[in-house]
Amino acid sequence: MCTSHSRSLITRKPNTPRALNAPGVPLADPIDGLLTLDDLQNPIIATLIAWDESLPGDTYQLMWNDVAVGEIKKIANDEGPGAPLSLNIPASLLANDGKYKVAYRAVNVGGGQGSTSEAAYIIVDRTAPGGSLLAGMIFPSVVSDGVLTSAELTALGDVLSTEVPGYTGMAWGDYIQTFWGEKVGPTHTVLEDEVTLDQVMIDFDRAFLEDVGDVAEPVHYIVTDRAGNVSIKSQTKTFSLFLKPAPTDFPAPLCTQADDGVIDDADARAVVAVTIPQYPDPQAGDKVTLYWGDNALPEAELKPGDETQDPIFDINVRYPTIALSGDGEVALRYEVRRNNVLIGSSSELRVNVNLELPGPVDPDPETPENENLDLPIIRGTSSNANNDDNVIDEDDFLLEAKAIIGWKNDFAVSDRIHLFWGSQPVPVDFQIKSIDLNKDITLTIPNALMDAEGTGEAIKVYYTVTHDGNPNTSKSFAQSVEVRAEGDLPGGENGLVQPVFTNANENNAISPILSPDGTPIFIAPYEHIDKYPRVTLVFHGYNAAKGSTPVPGASMEETHTLDDGEILNGYSFRVPDAKLRLICTGHAEAYYRVEGPNGPVNSRTASVLMRMATPGAGC
Repeated sequence: MCTSHSRSLITRKPNTPRALNAPGVPLADPIDGLLTLDDLQNPIIATLIAWDESLPGDTYQLMWNDVAVGEIKKIANDEGPGAPLSLNIPASLLANDGKYKVAYRAVNVGGGQGSTSEAAYIIVDRTAPGGSLLAGMIFPSVVSDGVLTSAELTALGDVLSTEVPGYTGMAWGDYIQTFWGEKVGPTHTVLEDEVTLDQVMIDFDRAFLEDVGDVAEPVHYIVTDRAGNVSIKSQTKTFSLFLKPAPTDFPAPLCTQADDGVIDDADARAVVAVTIPQYPDPQAGDKVTLYWGDNALPEAELKPGDETQDPIFDINVRYPTIALSGDGEVALRYEVRRNNVLIGSSSELRVNVNLELPGPVDPDPETPENENLDLPIIRGTSSNANNDDNVIDEDDFLLEAKAIIGWKNDFAVSDRIHLFWGSQPVPVDFQIKSIDLNKDITLTIPNALMDAEGTGEAIKVYYTVTHDGNPNTSKSFAQSVEVRAEGDLPGGENGLVQPVFTNANENNAISPILSPDGTPIFIAPYEHIDKYPRVTLVFHGYNAAKGSTPVPGASMEETHTLDDGEILNGYSFRVPDAKLRLICTGHAEAYYRVEGPNGPVNSRTASVLMRMATPGAGC
């Protein structure tokens, strides 16, 4: 029989090694192992649990990026499996930025075998976000002019949304703090998807902006990362806020020319000055618009220094602008804009305007004269056949004169005409009566008035037209009138005195001793020299041989116009030595002539002996 034996088959589970758990780093961020700057001020400890197989005397050591570093520590007798253990991470290993692998090496000393744990990771970051340049925030195009008004903010939904562009080292968890001037603004913590988009949006709402106030301040931000590194200040952008309603009670303008109750034609022709008083918080660059009635003048800009003045400045209003609003009561006010935004307007100043002129309408009121008034025509009353208009000659000067003023249909009964003669303060007065209508007006000019003014080549004569109850005056252009009188010629009534041979000796002779290089002939100041300064010297030399016949080449004629000093002190002509020696022995005569109003006037003649010969040598 067959005997059979049965064998028991035993299957054993293989001995699968268990991995050692990664150490912990309590101060590191549990998400990514980041150590902050504050963490790095403290010892950094890696913690672990004594493994199940650990026995007293077994060792463990820090593994840093797969390299064993630092102290080898032993399991103490009272540290069985599951006991908490720790390893110091040397500060030198944390000196540089980076991501580091942290593990430990466990060794069974009795058997000699060891194992390396799973790894944990820590991050060291000491670099500030943004580096050396942090771009400024990007604002909506509506504020590209540097100004945000209330209306613009309303159109934006009462929220000013700004973009912080991506920057170097941008990471989730970065904390962005904004500033509007010195005022702390909204904050934002960067999210992961914002890092991907490379931009962050931050909103300034109306409540915040109104709390900032209507100021012009720079806006910027700073970034603090999760490690505690703080960026530099971003580039700034300055905005002027105008969110409050512009006040309408700035102090009213001033106008001294209206202090007498009316701005009249003379005021307007002279240019009316409207004074802008100091208004609240003026700043250089503000632009002031003055309104004369409904008509705006060109903007006037405050220059540096204007803002400290009170009043600030005057704005000149010219005649056409004044006339544009017409006569009667006119309201004056001004508006102030800063960066093209209205920041305030003034109360009104009301003034009375009366520009209506007596006589014809002035076609060019910006000039002092009324071009529609004819020039006066002045006529002498002597019986001279050569009586020219606007010339009072020697005979006319002894009599009255006449002024003819052309009739204008706009003249009216009771209009008063005043004719002014030269600089005389009292005019000739004439009032139009009904019998004077529709014909030229003739005024009598008293001789005393002409005599008081005296003579001249261009005496200015003009007239004005006024009317009782009207503050305005029409003024004609001035007629130039030539006035002559006896004794008004160069030298006056006694004529021009003779010239003087100043180098003549006691014998009234010219010799080489006193005149070695020619001889001077002096013209003394004469009456009316300032009116007639053009002088011509005439010199003739005669020698003994030819008697009364001038020596050829020895005569001369020279003209000179006196300057201010010569008018006061006189002037010397000079006869050259060569001409004197041509005369040699004989005599010479000299006189001068002055250009007068009706032609030249000659002086008396001066004579002198000529003694230029030297004994034995001749001339």
